[in-house]
Amino acid sequence: MKIIRWKRFSWDLTRLAAESLAIGSPYPVREATPEDETGVRNLVLSAFTLDSDWNYILSDIRGRLEESLDRVFSSKRGSSVFALVITHGSRIVGVSALNTQPDVDNHLLTGPCIPIEYRNRGLATALLAQSLLALRNAGLPTAHGITMENVPTAEFVYPKFDSTQAPYLWDQRPGAVPAG
Repeated sequence: MKIIRWKRFSWDLTRLAAESLAIGSPYPVREATPEDETGVRNLVLSAFTLDSDWNYILSDIRGRLEESLDRVFSSKRGSSVFALVITHGSRIVGVSALNTQPDVDNHLLTGPCIPIEYRNRGLATALLAQSLLALRNAGLPTAHGITMENVPTAEFVYPKFDSTQAPYLWDQRPGAVPAG
């Protein structure tokens, strides 16, 4: 079994400057609706499946991803679990599922998910900025996101907006994943 090293990034939402979160997306960002469910699920699963940094552990984390998305789409608007989407026309090209409960280890349930053909356009950064803003608007003083070490998210996206990072340890048996 390959040892997977995880990092937990944290953002002090009380100290985030509004102008640092004003990073815009060239495409609209909005809260996901029930009609978006199929597109959101397809994007999240394909983003992990087609990414060589993640696809080898997808079988271990798929249940947690699907459970998070089940919570997003079984919840009413205004609940503690919801998703933001970026759209290009009618196509969903970015997803970030969020949990606003203050005592969870991971508020960024899926992290910013962007299809391969839309990467390197600043969409993950814009989606992270909007996610942090949504968590701050929900009253959280601190937000946390968990990702593997040495993946682009850990190297280029989560370090933004004055985050701090620390190793994150959890049960690495098959099926055990970070709580969200």
